[in-house]
Amino acid sequence: MKMPEGKIQAEWFYGNEEGKTKLNWFLYEVALEYQMFIKDTPELKAYRKSHGDRNIALFCAHYAKQMKQSVFERLEGKTDATICYEEYITDFYPEMKEDQICLLMEVAEKAWDSHLSVCESCPTRCISEKDEKCFLFDDYEASGLL
Repeated sequence: MKMPEGKIQAEWFYGNEEGKTKLNWFLYEVALEYQMFIKDTPELKAYRKSHGDRNIALFCAHYAKQMKQSVFERLEGKTDATICYEEYITDFYPEMKEDQICLLMEVAEKAWDSHLSVCESCPTRCISEKDEKCFLFDDYEASGLL
């Protein structure tokens, strides 16, 4: 089955069976949430038009994977909050103008907060059991959506 061009792939978040962890599933969901917020933000219309669905999907996956560092900093007590660093955007888009970066940062923070609000009631416990195997990857594969 051929995937739509702008679809974020779950397999982008693991390289092998050992990579199918709850933390990696959490990051996959972060990417999906960010992509949804980018698509729904009117101020990003020009960004969407100039970058296209495939590039935006790749960017959201990149950004979410980079957030792993921020999650670890928070869990290790190095920071009081999970920080969305500007470098997560500028590493992917080194030529992007500052106003566009600021808007993407703002949208990323909203997507992050939105995702965490769902996590509060989720029984999967992706962060507290971050290294545990996540059955959701296999369920997703079995559904034929991968």
